[in-house]
Amino acid sequence: MLNQIYLCAQIKSLDNLRYTPAGLPVLTMWLTHESWQTELQQQYLAKVEIQAKALGDLAENWSYLPGNMVEVSGFLSQKGIYHSRPVLHIQQIREYKG
Repeated sequence: MLNQIYLCAQIKSLDNLRYTPAGLPVLTMWLTHESWQTELQQQYLAKVEIQAKALGDLAENWSYLPGNMVEVSGFLSQKGIYHSRPVLHIQQIREYKG
């Protein structure tokens, strides 16, 4: 089944780099997006704020700061066993140049 997200967003906030008990680097953040979309022939202002995380080398080599606009791709998964809120797992990122 397909679960692939592409999103242009602004980095709202970044947590400090942390490590799992197994030693895997994890960087958690919040992303915000706002754009005009067409729905039923009407313009609609779509806004979303979503938690995201980067793992491994992507987390360790992170060079983006809050306020930066980025293009990300990845997949959605629930936050945890007891938390069904979605989290975007970032697999690729690059600076958004408009």
